[in-house]
Amino acid sequence: MKNTNNKSDAALLRKRALELLKKEPLKTVSHLSEAETSMMIHEFEVHQVELELQNEELLLARAEIQDYIEKYTELYDFAPSGYFTLSRDGEIIELNLSGANMLCKERLHLKESQFGFFVSEETLPTFNLFMDKIFFTNNKETCEVTLSINGNANIDVYLCGIATENGEECIINAVDITERKHAEHKLSNSEIRYRRVFETAKDGILILDA
Repeated sequence: MKNTNNKSDAALLRKRALELLKKEPLKTVSHLSEAETSMMIHEFEVHQVELELQNEELLLARAEIQDYIEKYTELYDFAPSGYFTLSRDGEIIELNLSGANMLCKERLHLKESQFGFFVSEETLPTFNLFMDKIFFTNNKETCEVTLSINGNANIDVYLCGIATENGEECIINAVDITERKHAEHKLSNSEIRYRRVFETAKDGILILDA
C-alpha cells in the first residue's frame, strides 16, 4: 500500500512539473548570456563546495558517534555488575558480558531465555513481585534474590530495575552480594554464639551466688 502511494505521488509531481514547463520553459545554456552563464557556473561551484563541506561535517559527526558507541560498549560490557534488558514476561533481550559471566553462559545462548529460570525456587516469588512492581509503578524497584547456577552453585544478587519509556521492557542492574551475605551470616552466627555463652555464664553466676 505504501509503495502504491509513493508511485501515485511521484506521478502527480511529474504531471505538475510538465504543466509548469509548458507554461514557462526553462532556459537552456544556449539562451543564456555570458554573464548569466558565468553566474550559473559560479553558483554550481559554490554549491559543490557547500556539499563537500557538508560531507566533511557528516563524516566527522559519524566518527564521533562511532567513538561514543565504542566507549559506551566498553563501559557496558566490562562494567563490574551485570546489566540485563528484559521483556515484560522476563525474557532476556540484551545483556552485557558481566551478566553472562554471572549466569555462567555465553551471551548468545542467554538471549531469548527466561531470567526467572535462573532464580532459585525460594526467591522466585520475590523476583516475580519485583517485575510486577517495575511495570506497574514505572518507578525504580529493588530486591534481593538467589540465582541457582547450573543447578548447584548459588549466588546472592541485588537487583535494581526500571521500565523503559515504551513500557515494554525494563533495564536491570544485578550486583553480586554473595560475600556480603556470607559475612552477615557469619556475624549473625557469632552474635548467637555470644548470646548463648553470655546467657550460660550469667546462669552459672546466679547458681554460684545461690
